[in-house]
Amino acid sequence: MKVLSLGMGVQSTALYYMSSMGELERCDYAVFADTGKEKTATLKYMHELLKWQKNNNGIEIIVMRERNLYKDLLTTVNTKGKQFASIPAYTSDKNGNKGMIKRQCTFDYKIWQVDKAIRDIYGLKFKQKTPETEVWKGITLDEIERMAHPFQSWKIHVYPFIGFKVRKKDVEKYDTKRMRRSDVMEWFNRNNLSIPEKSSCVFCPYQSDASWARLKNYFPKDFKAAIQVDKAIRNSTKKGINNQVFLHRSCKPLTQIHFAKDAPDLWNGECSGGCHT
Repeated sequence: MKVLSLGMGVQSTALYYMSSMGELERCDYAVFADTGKEKTATLKYMHELLKWQKNNNGIEIIVMRERNLYKDLLTTVNTKGKQFASIPAYTSDKNGNKGMIKRQCTFDYKIWQVDKAIRDIYGLKFKQKTPETEVWKGITLDEIERMAHPFQSWKIHVYPFIGFKVRKKDVEKYDTKRMRRSDVMEWFNRNNLSIPEKSSCVFCPYQSDASWARLKNYFPKDFKAAIQVDKAIRNSTKKGINNQVFLHRSCKPLTQIHFAKDAPDLWNGECSGGCHT
């Protein structure tokens, strides 16, 4: 079985269209893992894509909402006995040295949900083995560092835009469309398809200042939700983090920052291939 991991960003959405339109092998399903606070623009595009699927015999899209990162960040940070929803937020030590805390969100709220959808499709029960399955990922040549081996032996990561199939212990070439992100953007334009925004949770710490500024100026509800998370994670001492935690790399509250629109893009910090595609 072939399952497309649909991040609802530029590359994975292009992969969805191409596979549906016959330019690539046809996947059996596409899975979008909604973490509870995807950007408003991303959710709007998702609804447009669902309409396109219905009208154009597109690959069936499964939307997974079994885990809600937004709610978990707001409600479990100071609750005993529950797993800490770890995002790569920023903190600093007493000497002012800044760093990021452990990131577990991509696996728990993106990759896990795709894996869960695959098991549901097969109708597997607890402890039943998952059959060998291809998981397609929309990562382009300019982001080749995000290509990764799967942890599970049943899973084959397929990167059509790079030209490789990657198993747990080996890699094989895959003769397909090798494309850069710029090539994908041109493909959208040639096919008169609207281009989705970069996808992410509204509170993702990997956002550039330009992205934060856009969120604040054009999507105030999204920015308000990010502020809520920023406040909720501040004191995480009960979860073993001794210093204050922030969403912004300056280690200041979002409400106090004048975002620099020309700051460097930080999207490549997400290296597991589970987000921002």
